[in-house]
Amino acid sequence: MSLGWYIKRDHDLYRVLFSKMFKTTEQEANLRKSLFEQYQHNLYAHHDAEERVLFPAMLKKPQKEWRDLAYELEMEHRAMKILIKELTEMGYSSKVWVYRLSPLFSIMRIHWDKEEQFMIPFALEYHTGEEWEELGRKFDEAVQELLKR
Repeated sequence: MSLGWYIKRDHDLYRVLFSKMFKTTEQEANLRKSLFEQYQHNLYAHHDAEERVLFPAMLKKPQKEWRDLAYELEMEHRAMKILIKELTEMGYSSKVWVYRLSPLFSIMRIHWDKEEQFMIPFALEYHTGEEWEELGRKFDEAVQELLKR
């Protein structure tokens, strides 16, 4: 499988989890917590794998726009971590928890668009098919290893 397939697989999981989280109420704090922890665990594995496998490969390429994209995506990871920390600290029974979830979802959508509409479709302009497949294998191995923690 190519790296793009693995990335989209994970994004689809996050879309499902966000849909479920947005439907929760403050009376469902345990459900919110469970869904959010599942999201966070999977997202951190995904991001860590991108930062270990994908971004270093992108930064080795001579094309400035490809390297810039790696830096942009990494900065979005950092922004998501800040919002995740705030959501965790505010407590899952907060009446405004779902509203605080919206900015995180907005960043996620922007991030998904960059990866799914630019990075994945144009990856073969920067990497060979073999490189892209190998990055996919290494990415998935890293994700699976990180999910075991």
